[in-house]
Amino acid sequence: MYSNISIPISDADMTVRGAAKNNSQIKFWPEVENIDSDDSFETKQIRVYVAEEQELLRHAYGAILMLDQTIEVLGISSESRSESIVNTLSELQPDTVLLGVKTVDSDIIERLITIREELPNIGIVLLATHYETPMIERLRDLTRMGSSGCAFLLKHAMSKASQLTQAISAVTQGQVILDSTVMEYLIAGQAGDTLLLKQLTGRELEVLSWIAKGYKNTTIAEVLCVEPNTVERHINSIYNKLSTAISSKNPRVGSTIVYLRAVGQLPTSNAMAA
Repeated sequence: MYSNISIPISDADMTVRGAAKNNSQIKFWPEVENIDSDDSFETKQIRVYVAEEQELLRHAYGAILMLDQTIEVLGISSESRSESIVNTLSELQPDTVLLGVKTVDSDIIERLITIREELPNIGIVLLATHYETPMIERLRDLTRMGSSGCAFLLKHAMSKASQLTQAISAVTQGQVILDSTVMEYLIAGQAGDTLLLKQLTGRELEVLSWIAKGYKNTTIAEVLCVEPNTVERHINSIYNKLSTAISSKNPRVGSTIVYLRAVGQLPTSNAMAA
């Protein structure tokens, strides 16, 4: 399962949603039932371009997305690694591009950087079978680039069609989603907020990422295919492990801030002090 990233939950009065990509003021939004409730995205379809290396998955993604009335598929190709994809995206101007690859290597990272630099308003959903460890750290820089959202996920973690459409919706709204495995590598050897997150299990990181997206407990339970009380136990464990860094008055917001700082979506306390 993915840890949205982002990155793949309990009741609270307020939650932090989205990322302060340009060090803008942190906004606290009312809790929402699901991510599709953002009014600004109810009036138009999400325009998506799909580029997937594997033929079977290419057809599967196309079939899933075309059944969703909130999504318009602009095109489907196998050229996820080709330089021509930048030209295609520049011409079609989708809201989000879905890239499917077997391995995230240096070539893919360079392609993502080019998309971010030349087309900063296009969200990126990257689905991979494998992430090369040296490349994972470079993903942190990608989350800070551009004005749109991004998702770095593992293909085998996608067990439901709704997870794919929710990831696309979240990225289109500017959010960052990280698979729990990717997140664990990102926080390894880090300090500050990332060091705090090293205390969490993979599942707890996954739940925390959904908290950061503004999901309610019941919605997270549905996405993760577990009982709501299981989600509540994970959340209580998260709060206990992060207790030295979060406020007891609103631990949900505090935990979200710790997570967003760790993934580079909010400035660290040291950076703000400087």
